[in-house]
Amino acid sequence: MLADDSKQWAEAIFGNADLGDPRRTNRLVKLAGDFAGDRGASVVKASGDPTSIEGAYRFIRNDSVE
Repeated sequence: MLADDSKQWAEAIFGNADLGDPRRTNRLVKLAGDFAGDRGASVVKASGDPTSIEGAYRFIRNDSVE
């Protein structure tokens, strides 16, 4: 899947998710797009840069996200 396609897919599927905070929804969309663009990759490889990696792990560890 191309990067633009991955981002559009992630927005269409997860863009309206209600996670209690719009920043969580934005992070979910970014994570889904990153992983869809690089299926099978680790969090580090799919996320790419240090800021995105930290954001991914914070999202995963967030007690408000199930």
